[in-house]
Amino acid sequence: MARALSDTQKKSIFTSIPASITGISASKIWSNQAITSYPTITLNISNDGIASYVFDVSSGQLYYQSTLTIHILTTNQSGQNGATIAESFASLVCSTVEGWTTPLTGDVRIFNAQEDIASIGNLGYDEGVFDYIVSITLYHS
Repeated sequence: MARALSDTQKKSIFTSIPASITGISASKIWSNQAITSYPTITLNISNDGIASYVFDVSSGQLYYQSTLTIHILTTNQSGQNGATIAESFASLVCSTVEGWTTPLTGDVRIFNAQEDIASIGNLGYDEGVFDYIVSITLYHS
């Protein structure tokens, strides 16, 4: 049992986040990479390896906790408002993550969508760029 997410688990998370809505595709990057176009979805995993209060009932194994922060950065394009585009991406991301009660690779999962998916909202509008954020509490063993 690793305390921090493995590279395989991180890749599984990265590939599982959708980056395309009807007629618009976004770049998907980690937060330490440069943004080269819009829309862009950035992912960051923080607080990795924090012991959580969740134990597997059958084995008593402890789950570790991480925070996945997703920024959805958009501009006005294709005749659509950037805020509308960001909201569509956020909705799709949340719908996808809600399915992670069935674990991804290496038992990366959420337990309760209402508690584990939070802070959906607009962080502001600056220089023509909309910034929406989704914060997800992940558990892994």
